[in-house]
Parts: sequence; structure tokens; C-alpha cells
Amino acid sequence: MRVSLVVALVVALTGAGAFFGLARANSPGSGTATVSTPVAGRAVSPSLGHPWTQASDARPQASPMQSPPDPADVVQTYFSAVNEGDYIAAWALGGKQRIAGNTFDAFVQSFNTTNTYEVTINEVVGNKVEVELDQLLTDETHRHFTGTFTVEDGVIVAADIRPK
Repeated sequence: MRVSLVVALVVALTGAGAFFGLARANSPGSGTATVSTPVAGRAVSPSLGHPWTQASDARPQASPMQSPPDPADVVQTYFSAVNEGDYIAAWALGGKQRIAGNTFDAFVQSFNTTNTYEVTINEVVGNKVEVELDQLLTDETHRHFTGTFTVEDGVIVAADIRPK
């Protein structure tokens, strides 16, 4: 009696799994299974005979690799964000790499005496962007800098900036 109950339970669970498309063997005796989920609007898989299971060719395709943004654009966008007071965007574009402070608060405070930056891109070689910076301070004086920003995967990862 007990053995027949266990066998009935195994048969019921196996049948329910196959009916709902939860798993199917890839090949007889392979010991591997493919997990499937119901997808509305999919055609019936001929090998499985019901619309709830995705065919193996119905898996989402990977999108083509996008190239990272141009390093000069990243530097320009960074300074645009700083000039607009969008310090969260500037932090994400490079501030968190400690190019202007150790914490977000220190990063924001580093711009307390700055009105705007004017950025001139002189040259881009690989991922290094050579710039000249004109910093307009809140007291209406200017400070001039020159140097490079290193950009990787759309983020400024290093800065070598010095007074001009």
C-alpha cells in the first residue's frame, strides 16, 4: 500500500511538471533538464504539444554589444552636470572615483566656490582626454587648469589636472 502511494505521487508530480512545462529532458538519458516558462502568444512547440512551453529557439537573443560613449563626451557631460548642479549625475560619471573628494558630501562641497567650468578638449588619445579648464569662482575670478582625464566604459576613472 505504501509503495503504491509513493509511486502514484511520483507519477502525479512528474505528470504535473510535464503538463505545466516546468521541465523537460534535453535528450533521452541525458540527465539534464531545461526550465521553461509559459509565454503568451508563443506558437505551440511541436516537440511538446502545448502552448505553455517555450521552444529552445524562443529564448531572448542578446542585444548587440554597444560601444562605450566617446571619452570626450563623458568629460563634457561630467562638467555640464557640475555646472547645472546635478552632482548625483557628476558623481556617477566620475566623482565616485575620488577625482574630487573621498565622499559624496566632500565631492559636492568641492564646488562651493565654483560658479562654472568652461572645458576645452584639446585632444583625445585612446581613453585619455586632454583638457584646459577655466574655473569661474563665486568671487568672479578665474582659475585655469590643464591636464588629462582617463575614461573607461563611460566613466572618468582618473584625473591628472594641474594649475596652468
